[in-house]
Amino acid sequence: MIDVIFFMLILFLLVSPIVEYGINVNLPAAAPKKMAEPENITVSVKNTAGGARIYLDSERVTLGELGKRLGAIAARHPDTALILRADKELNYEAVIQVIDQITDAGITRLGMATVAKQEK
Repeated sequence: MIDVIFFMLILFLLVSPIVEYGINVNLPAAAPKKMAEPENITVSVKNTAGGARIYLDSERVTLGELGKRLGAIAARHPDTALILRADKELNYEAVIQVIDQITDAGITRLGMATVAKQEK
């Protein structure tokens, strides 16, 4: 008898999260629509012998052009996410100048790309 009660207790514990509680509502039918995804862009800063080279997605730009183009993108899509890829050998000042252009353009969602650290 205790085994049956124990089995019933386990059964109720497993099934109760699956049962959906709430008010039954007849939902209307509609054609599925794909929601617009926010634009994601990448800014890459490459270390070269002549100094830092800046790329917006895959197009080379100057520091001034970067700010203007990012400002136009931020005006059209305020929720734009930007990924900054910078060489680790770059001068700290060069990276800060790029970050300043990004933030001055109005981009608020900024991520910095890295590689996974090897475990020792």
